[in-house]
Amino acid sequence: MAHLRTEDGKKNLVGPRVKHLREREKLSQEELMAQLQLLGMDSERGVIKRIENGDRAVSDLEIRLLAQYFHVTYKYLLDGTEEEAPA
Repeated sequence: MAHLRTEDGKKNLVGPRVKHLREREKLSQEELMAQLQLLGMDSERGVIKRIENGDRAVSDLEIRLLAQYFHVTYKYLLDGTEEEAPA
């Protein structure tokens, strides 16, 4: 069975929006990972970089955690069509 990928070969849809939200909050990738770990995300070094670059798949639980942290909807993270919550 083939692995699912975006049209441009990426492993997730949320990477560009995670990067946008992180930069909007003026967080480094390491700072964001530390904040997500405080909320229960168990992950290794460099995971945010791989998510933002589309080199790592993102689980539904991680999408939920990202949406909770950034105060946006799942729909915004997945397809960017719904307006994000104000900063």
